[in-house]
Amino acid sequence: MKYRGALVGLSLFMVVAVTLTWLVYVTLRRDVAGSTVAYEAMFTDVFGLREGDDVRMAGVRVGRVETIELQGGLAKVAFVVQSDQQLLGTTVASVTYQNIVGQRYLGLSLGKTGDPVVLQAGSVIPLERSEPSFDVTTLLNGYEPLFSLLNPRDADNLTKGVIQSLQGDEGSIAALVNQTSQLTASFAGRDDELGAVITDLNAVMGNLARYNDSLDQVLTQAQSAVTTFNGRRQELVDATGSMSRVVRQLSVITDEVYPSLNQLVTREPGFAQHMVGIEPQLAFTGANLPLLLKGFARITGEGAYANAYACDLNATGFFPGLNDVVPIVVDAATPGNDARYTPKCRNMANG
Repeated sequence: MKYRGALVGLSLFMVVAVTLTWLVYVTLRRDVAGSTVAYEAMFTDVFGLREGDDVRMAGVRVGRVETIELQGGLAKVAFVVQSDQQLLGTTVASVTYQNIVGQRYLGLSLGKTGDPVVLQAGSVIPLERSEPSFDVTTLLNGYEPLFSLLNPRDADNLTKGVIQSLQGDEGSIAALVNQTSQLTASFAGRDDELGAVITDLNAVMGNLARYNDSLDQVLTQAQSAVTTFNGRRQELVDATGSMSRVVRQLSVITDEVYPSLNQLVTREPGFAQHMVGIEPQLAFTGANLPLLLKGFARITGEGAYANAYACDLNATGFFPGLNDVVPIVVDAATPGNDARYTPKCRNMANG
C-alpha cells in the first residue's frame, strides 16, 4: 500500500507536469489555427526577425514565420499563412517593428507593382517587393552628434522648466522660453555651419562634374600609358641595364681622364693661366670673328674660287709723306670734292 500511494502521486505529478509543459510549448509556439499555405520571401536584411514570429495582414495575425535561411547574400524567410487568406502578385512583404523592445513581425500588404493574380502555394515574393528590417539603434546613433552638443546641466534645467511650467509657474515659463531660444540659437549656429559645408561640397561636386570628360580622358590616357609601359616592361628593363653599363664605362673613362685634365688646368704656368694672360686678344678675336667669317663667306660665294674686291687698298700707306697727301689730292680731283666707293664696294660695306 505504501508503494501504491507513492506511485499514484508520482503519476499525477507527471501528468500535471507534462500537461503544463505542453501548454507552455503551445503558447510559446503560437501555431496557426486551421489549414495553412506555405510561401517564401527574399530580403536584404531581416535583423530582429525570429522563427515563430507573427505574420500579419492589416495588423491581424494570419500566419507564422517557419524558417530563416541565408541564401548567398540575401535572407530567405519561409512562412505559412491561413489558407483562407490569399496572397496576390502585388503583395509586399516587410519586416516591421512590433513593440518598443525590438520584437518584429512579418507584415503583408498590397503594393502597386506586379501581376494582381493569386500566388500559388510555395511561391516566392521577390526582392523588389520586399522591405528589409529597420534598425532603430542605427537611427538613434545618427543623432549622437546632436545629443553630444547638449550640456547635461542645460538639459536638466530644461526638463525642470517644462515640469514647473506645466504646474503653472509663470517664472518657469519665461525661463523655459529663454532656454528654448538659447538651445534653438545653438542648433541654428550648427545648422549654418552644416549648410556652409554642404554648399562648399556642392560647389566641389559641380566643378568635378564640369570637368568629368577631361578627368575621364586623363584617366584613360594614364591607363593607356601604364598598359604600354607594362607591355614593354622587358625592353625598359634591358634599356635600364644598358644605361647602367654605359654609366659604368663613363665612370671608368672619367677616372682615367680626370688626372690628366686636372694637371692640364692646374699646372703652373699652365693652360688656365695662359688663357687669362691673353684675355684682351681673345676679346678682340671674338669681336671681329663674325666680320671675318662674313668676309670669308663673301669671297667664296661664287663657287669653288675666291672673288675679292680691294676697296680699301692704299699703296701709299708704306710712304709716310704720301699717306696724308694722296687722300686730299683725290678729294680735290673728284667732282664735288667727295671721293666715294664704287657701287660694288658700297654694297659690300652695307653688309
